[in-house]
Amino acid sequence: MAHGLPTQEELDAMNNEWIEPYDAATAPVGFEYALYETKSRGASTQGSYWYKLPEGYSADKKYPVLIWLHGGMSRAGRHAHLVRDHYVEGMAKGKMPPTILVLPQALPVGWYLNSIDNKFLIEDVMVKDFIPHIDATFSVAEGLRGIEGFSMGGYGAAHLGFKFPHLFRAVSPVAAAILPSLSMEPKERVWDTFRDSQEYYDACHPKTLLKQNKEQLQAATLRVRLLSGGDDVRLADAIEVLSQLMTEAHIVHYRKDIAGAEHEYDMIVKGLGEEAWDFWKQAFEA
Repeated sequence: MAHGLPTQEELDAMNNEWIEPYDAATAPVGFEYALYETKSRGASTQGSYWYKLPEGYSADKKYPVLIWLHGGMSRAGRHAHLVRDHYVEGMAKGKMPPTILVLPQALPVGWYLNSIDNKFLIEDVMVKDFIPHIDATFSVAEGLRGIEGFSMGGYGAAHLGFKFPHLFRAVSPVAAAILPSLSMEPKERVWDTFRDSQEYYDACHPKTLLKQNKEQLQAATLRVRLLSGGDDVRLADAIEVLSQLMTEAHIVHYRKDIAGAEHEYDMIVKGLGEEAWDFWKQAFEA
């Protein structure tokens, strides 16, 4: 796709993929595929997600749940094998408690928030439809909900976590696309969400939500970690700025820049070693 304003067909394709196409031949191994009602969008609408239950899952027990948000121009299933391999290993080693993994499909360029014209209500769908669906469908322990995302999904994890801190025990933005200016993103990735409005971009930015909800974030039993790749020259500085703002606001968090890692989820989490699982163990067993 060329830079500049996308065609209407391109926008329609990106902005209507609430349901990820299912193909048994390419489905991520170990995950189940499911649909849920997206009532925030209107009657008879649905979204899709992938889920993986921990070994020995029983409806008689309660489990933490980890919501994993995909990046921009992508789908929920694209990184599912990396999420599976990383977290199943941690659970198998006893480094984190048995945890339900859920990967919702959001729009490829939706940023996990409500668009400026309220045409694409992704934030509402996540908070009002998806989370209640997960709680009602699986045996989720009360208060033990974490959220992690990569790139645009990292932005989404920070946006949702900082705006609704009462909903989460842990927030983990990985290589979050939290650049300070809307003009720094390719137009086709931001147009239908922000419509060239820097004012709306600023209002939704995790930095703004951090300032608005500082007291809630200080008081919340919320663990936050900010991860980036040391060679991710496009985003590492912006992530460091957010970390500095959190420090100035006296909000405890974990910050790590992985030397030699680029804008790749697996390079970053592998670079943490077993610290990657310690974060979730401390959050979910606190």
